[in-house]
Amino acid sequence: MEEKRISHSIYSLMSEVGVEVPQLVEAGLELLEGVERTDKLEIFLEKQIRKSLEDINVVVLIVAGIRVEDDLANGRIQGVDVDDDPAYLYSDEVLGMAIANQIAGTKAIFNFKRYDEAKPGVIGTLGPMLDDVFAGLVAGCMSKLFEE
Repeated sequence: MEEKRISHSIYSLMSEVGVEVPQLVEAGLELLEGVERTDKLEIFLEKQIRKSLEDINVVVLIVAGIRVEDDLANGRIQGVDVDDDPAYLYSDEVLGMAIANQIAGTKAIFNFKRYDEAKPGVIGTLGPMLDDVFAGLVAGCMSKLFEE
């Protein structure tokens, strides 16, 4: 019997977990400091997020976070209670930092810490894996804003 394969875009996978690009733009701009928020800045950030979502390495890391979050939520990983985001579970931080680093290098890792701690917008509504995954995406993209 032939196995049916279902193809999902990263956008549909993100949507399934309640994350849309406009929400990520809002979350990114929520921690904006020292720079005026403009339409041009919002457009640049949205383009950067979409560009980053074309990078297969970023996509794979996000998908890994989505899958692990689902496995944790449904008890398929034994010995981890994620209800209180335990300190011994730090692979979520590793995924977030890897995504930030892939997008904008080391400086984005420092920016990741800001987004991880503040959890602005949609990031604050996500579970323990996905809040860090999307904090990494936003931090990396925000770090790119000031390269030009």
